[in-house]
Amino acid sequence: MNGIAKIAAAAILAATAGACQNGQPTAQALNKEYAKSQVYIGALTCNVSGSTGYVFGSTKDLSCVYLTKDGASQAYDGKIRKFGLDIGFTKAGHLVWHVYQLGGLVGDATSADPKVLAGNYGGEQASIAASSSAGGNWLYGGSNNQIVLQATQLQDSGDAGYNLAYGIAEMGLTLKN
Repeated sequence: MNGIAKIAAAAILAATAGACQNGQPTAQALNKEYAKSQVYIGALTCNVSGSTGYVFGSTKDLSCVYLTKDGASQAYDGKIRKFGLDIGFTKAGHLVWHVYQLGGLVGDATSADPKVLAGNYGGEQASIAASSSAGGNWLYGGSNNQIVLQATQLQDSGDAGYNLAYGIAEMGLTLKN
């Protein structure tokens, strides 16, 4: 019974956090906010398919558009796989990722090439959905293993599904023609 109480409390927290959110920022808004950053290079906006978690993991299809700080864009297809605790189901959603390039931290120039995100990523993810949803993803990889993708999701859709997930995530992005 104690486990059910913890899950219920987390679901209430997700619904409350989602109710306080006016929606995710757009790629354009993020690019404007971080225009002077030496490591932020753009925003990746993805439509994410729904899925059912089978206790150990799930897979979701992605259809994304990357918008650089300079206004160049590139479309991507991808998949995100979660491994670890993943129980329940989620409906299709929308996610905006902050894109950072580690080259800016060590004095190398950051890339303005919109094709720089193609590749594989790995990292951590956690999310909960109970009508509304809250979660976060932190992934590292891509071109020369210098790209960091970070997404925090607070969504009050009222129909996000019912899910609890925590563990490792891997994602692959390929260029759309």
